[in-house]
Amino acid sequence: METKKPENVQVASVIVEFKNNGCRDDVLRVAKEDLELGYPKELVALYAESGWQMDRCRKFSSIMRADSDGELLRMLAEGGFNPYQMQLLANYYEKGVPVAQLRDVGARNLTAYDMEQALKLVYQANREAETEKAGESLEDNGLQEKIVFLEEELRQREKELGEQQEINNKQASEGAGLRIKIESMENQIRELEQEKAGWHSEKRSILEERDRFYRQNQTLMEEKSQLIADLEEIQKERDGVEQRLKEMESRALAEADGPRAAGTKGAEVQQAAEEQQTAGRQTASGGQGINAGDYAGNDYLAAIRGRNGEKHLIPVERTVRRKPDGLKAFAEKLLGRGRQSSGLIKQLTGKGLNPAQMEQVRMAVQAGLTGQEINDLIDSGFGAEEMAQAVEIVLAEKAYR
Repeated sequence: METKKPENVQVASVIVEFKNNGCRDDVLRVAKEDLELGYPKELVALYAESGWQMDRCRKFSSIMRADSDGELLRMLAEGGFNPYQMQLLANYYEKGVPVAQLRDVGARNLTAYDMEQALKLVYQANREAETEKAGESLEDNGLQEKIVFLEEELRQREKELGEQQEINNKQASEGAGLRIKIESMENQIRELEQEKAGWHSEKRSILEERDRFYRQNQTLMEEKSQLIADLEEIQKERDGVEQRLKEMESRALAEADGPRAAGTKGAEVQQAAEEQQTAGRQTASGGQGINAGDYAGNDYLAAIRGRNGEKHLIPVERTVRRKPDGLKAFAEKLLGRGRQSSGLIKQLTGKGLNPAQMEQVRMAVQAGLTGQEINDLIDSGFGAEEMAQAVEIVLAEKAYR
């Protein structure tokens, strides 16, 4: 291809036109070099205005500079070939394969490898045809048949290559679909494993909570059994004291009035107090005894459990009526002095509670029941055992919450 070096003004004008048509700066630099080398604008425009990537533009420029004609370059520009395919077609053009045959092979949308195989067959057929024409004087009909045979073989080969290409494309598509399905299944497996771990954690929490409630219930049952046993022991002691007091009253009434009778009664009271003191030491470890002087003005002693589990014998006036003053004094012994003016004392006053019921009220206070809950317990009308069960129920409910 003959080229003529253009004027600088002409090159600049063409470059401006290419740039206005969307040519990139990197491609403009290659186009400017080709224009300055004298290649015509219409051939340079084939790649400068195409919007190709830089590697295709460079390959097209290099083929153009190899003195290729315009027909080949237009075929390369219109075929949508990659750089390697362009070079293949240019190489076989240099080997003598006509542009028409190159265009026929390029139009089949083959891969670079399949295109090279097809070009080899065309080139071989051309060479064989030329050899036979030069070395032998064959008739035109025989030569034509040979060409037809070779062309048929070439078409068959191209058909096989096309079918193989379709199989390859189908396999590639199926492989991509399988990869997507595998990724989806793996994601589902990970989600299921996370849910399983969450269920196991929740199950452990439920089992731990169940064990905690079971242990708490066992502790409450043991405390209930111990409380019932203590109440039974107190009741037995009370019954025994009342029985002995009744016997003492009967003997005292049988005696005649006078100093001798008074002395005898005092001696019996003294003896009963000593017996009660001995019984108190046996039933309450660490408990303190009561002397005869303290006991002489009371009818019986009540065994009361203290804060640390020890038992105390408290003298209680035996009377059917519950006087406010007597009840107040008894509450002071149970709850301690300094609380006479509290709301609890006022609530207890006049309720007619016996010592066992008063003891349940004290235990409810120690257990941490609210003022309203203790007032409800006092007004409930329950016996001592029922009060104990009511306190247990309230404590169990709080523990559950």
